[in-house]
Order: sequence, then C-alpha cells, then structure tokens
Amino acid sequence: MMKSTFAHMFSKSSNNMKSSEIRELLKLLNSPEMISFAGGLPNPDAFPIEKLKPVMDHVMASHARDALQYGTTEGHNKLRDVIARGMGEHYGAPQQMSNILITNGSQQGLNLISKVFLNPGDKVLTGNPTYLGAIMAFVAHEASISAVTIDEQGMVPELLEDKLKYLDRRKEHPKFMYLVPTFQNPTGVTIPHKRREKIYEIMCKYDLILVEDDPYGLLRFEGKREPLMKSFDDENRVIYLGTFSKILAPGFRVGWMAAPEEIIRKVSIAKQAEDLCTNSFGQFCVFEAMYHNILFPHIEEIVNLYRKKRDLMIDALETHFPKDVRWNKPQGGLFLWLVMPDYINTLTMLPKAIENNVAYVTGEPFFPNGGGHNTMRLNYSYATDDQIVEGIKRLADVIKEFIDENKGKIAEDYVSIP
Repeated sequence: MMKSTFAHMFSKSSNNMKSSEIRELLKLLNSPEMISFAGGLPNPDAFPIEKLKPVMDHVMASHARDALQYGTTEGHNKLRDVIARGMGEHYGAPQQMSNILITNGSQQGLNLISKVFLNPGDKVLTGNPTYLGAIMAFVAHEASISAVTIDEQGMVPELLEDKLKYLDRRKEHPKFMYLVPTFQNPTGVTIPHKRREKIYEIMCKYDLILVEDDPYGLLRFEGKREPLMKSFDDENRVIYLGTFSKILAPGFRVGWMAAPEEIIRKVSIAKQAEDLCTNSFGQFCVFEAMYHNILFPHIEEIVNLYRKKRDLMIDALETHFPKDVRWNKPQGGLFLWLVMPDYINTLTMLPKAIENNVAYVTGEPFFPNGGGHNTMRLNYSYATDDQIVEGIKRLADVIKEFIDENKGKIAEDYVSIP
C-alpha cells in the first residue's frame, strides 16, 4: 500500500514553490458580509458584456472551425500582427509579428522567461517591494533574488548601480532585472522618464536584460504618460509583457510577450512543453474586439470608473484613518500602498481585520529579501462604492485599536518604505 504522504517524492523545484498569500486569502473571503480590498481583480461592472456578445457570436458564426481548434504555439497571427503594429502606434515601440508571442496572461510569460533563462542559484534583480507573482515564478525556478529599494518614484538608479557593483565584486552577475515601471504592483508608483533612461543606461553598461511587466499602463487617470522602457530599447535587451486581463477581461487569459526573435523562438519551445498553445477562442475574441474598435473606448470607461473608486477610497482614508498612517495617490492602476507606524505588524493585525469583515494584503510577501512588516496593499477596483466607504471605516477601527495597543513598541525589523 502506498504511503499516506508523497513529500519524499516531490521534486526539489516543487518544494521551492510557495502558495500565493493573496490567492489563499481569497479562499477565506466568501462571506457575504466580507469587504475585500485584497485581490487585484477588475470590477465585473467593467466587463464590456453587451459589446462582447456580438463579437463572440461573430467568432462562432465566421471562425468557429479555427477558434475551437488547437492553434500555433506563437499565437493567432492576426492578433500577433495587430499587437505588433499597436506597440508602435500606442507605445512608440514598433515590433514585427515575429517579435510577438501570445501567452496565457503575463504570468505565464514570467514563468516561461524563468524557465528559459534561470538555472538553480542564478541571480535576478527586482524592486523592493515587487510583484508577488514574479517572486513566486523566480523562486520556483530556484533563482536567488536581489532587491533594490524603491522610493516614491520607483527604482533608484544610484542604488541599482551600487547593487550591480556589489554583485560584480562577488561574481554574481544577474541573468535579468524585473520591473513594473508604471503603476507598480504593489505600491502603485511610476518611474519617471529621466529615471527610466538612467536605468536603461545602467542595464546596458552591465549587460542586463530587462523584463518590463506592464499590466496597468493604459489605466492612467491623470498626469503625463511615461514612455515604455521598450520604446528606447536600441540594444534589443527589453522583454515586454502585456496583458488584456486588466483592460478587457481576465477570463480570456490572453497576454503577450514582445522580445527579440531569438528569445521568442526559445520561449515558444518552452511553451510547447507547458500548454501547446494559448486559448484559441479567447485569442479570436480579443482580436475581433480590437478590430471592431471596442478595446480603446472601453479602456476610457474603465479609467473613469477606477479613477472614481481611487478618489473615493482616498477620501475615506483621509476621513477615517489615524494620522500615523501614510498612503500614496497613484496616477493610475489598481492599488494603494499604506505604511503603518513601525511598531505595527500588518500580518498580526490581519485576523482582527477579517474578524471585522474587512480584508487587505499584508506587505511583507512583496519584499524578496524581507521587511515591510508595517505595510499593506489595498485594491480599490473591485469593491462597490458603498463597500469602499464602509470597508475603510472598519479597517480604520482595527488600525486605531492596534495603534493604541502597540504604541511605544519598537519593531526589530523596521525597514523604511516609500
């Protein structure tokens, strides 16, 4: 009879995998009384349901034989072509179709890049904090993450160069650097133009590849749009990841990678072993939504909806939160970043918040090298307007109670966070 545990049979790489705290937390939030600011979910009211119905009918009426079939690993050619041209028209980073690979969301892109580039023990550079899904992908492939502190304008070029000099002395040259330059997850910060240029200059100097993850870039509420790092990539060292999950519908699971052909060829081989091809029906629907000019007018509607929700949450924070708590005002995206007094541990506080039917994501998991015990991420896109106001009130009560209980205590692992 087989043993009741399989732990001795699991691979070394699978033992390095860690469950997403956010995904695990979402499982606990099914109570109708719970108000969750934890996920990074688009609002269902933002889905263009009525506009997509005729698109899907058209796909079934005119393209069903192909849309219901397996597709090529690289993706639906018409979709690849329109993305390649759109990278030039809308991003200032023109591509050829051969530079585009369609992925099952940008998360798959992170996993494929990790599979292609990383050997056990290889070094990856990220911001500190950074996107949890990226950390999970890199750690699952046994990489060692070296994080560079960010401030209110994102990664600090001088600190990046200091880190690279240090790693060079140790002969630990990173395989690549990962950034979310615009409306970063989790902090919502955006790297300004001049700082992007300086970061790119440093990358070239130290022969680095950059993975530029851009799921939120089109969700700008105000301010000047910053250029993609990919748009000044004259040395062909930027791998760009985009997705339709936040700007159309995540259920299609359609994203893309824009990269040099040599990288696209290698990643395509890795993808063949992973899933053969991306969802064909979803690709056809996304293409038709773009072809029939549904996408960009819809993005304008999303921006208006999410701007209102961001402002509503910030107004509620200003009304109800204690003055000892700091937060930012991102110019777009889905998240606010909050910093508690250093004697507050948001993980310790979370059960009390859930008991009071409000949930958030603790900041610590976003820090690859530790820290962030006094931070949290709030999502404003998913909750209703009434839930935002009520949820912030509930959370304020929990925080005030913890401040009263813990004031004067000194945290051992305090790290200054933007």
